[in-house]
Amino acid sequence: MRDFIKRYRYYLFGSIISLLSLGLIVYVLYFTDLFVLKEIRLLGAKKVSKEEVIKLTGLKGGERLFTIDLKRLTEKLKEHPSIEDVIVARRLPSLLEITVKEREGLAILIKENRGYLIDKKGVIIGGILPQDYFYYPLVEIRDESWKENFFYFLSWLKNNKTYLPVYENYSKIILERDKIIFYTKNHIKIYFPLGIMEDLTRLYQNLDRIMVYLYENNLIEKVELIRVDYPYGQALIKFRS
Repeated sequence: MRDFIKRYRYYLFGSIISLLSLGLIVYVLYFTDLFVLKEIRLLGAKKVSKEEVIKLTGLKGGERLFTIDLKRLTEKLKEHPSIEDVIVARRLPSLLEITVKEREGLAILIKENRGYLIDKKGVIIGGILPQDYFYYPLVEIRDESWKENFFYFLSWLKNNKTYLPVYENYSKIILERDKIIFYTKNHIKIYFPLGIMEDLTRLYQNLDRIMVYLYENNLIEKVELIRVDYPYGQALIKFRS
């Protein structure tokens, strides 16, 4: 019995010490000025400025580090059109570290006779600069049924330099109800059927074989139109008159 009482006292004493320690830690972190915000560090940003980020956070400096709501801050920063994802972390004793992943331009979307830079999900990043026309093709959406798959396919094209024509060789791309129309910078028009991603990549490999043949035989400058929207394994090539 005495051993039981002794063990119980030890347990009770340990519990009280633990609770007091926890309470002390909470008090130090949340109710004292030992850890206050003195600096915001921005990582991963190329287009978004530190001033823009600080303005979005609404922080002035001097806030207790552990009273800052990181989840709310993350959602607030994601409202910026150029930010795709963000990680916010406390770095003791006085630093808030913000790592952003910026949206990357994919194409220039033509909408109501105006151009907008969009990312791989079709999200508008912002307006365009004159030099953007050298790096991104124009994109026109005439039917939105396949829009999500369309942007995914374009992203695949941009990141895959194995097949011809390479993405950078396109000047304009149009999404219609049943096909994609590509315009190359050397004035070739390509009709491409719509389908699931697996079909699109397989058909593009077929187009690559056609392009390689045309280049190897010095015929590329004579081509006006290529139609891949034919039964599988078939294509039509129209030469300039």
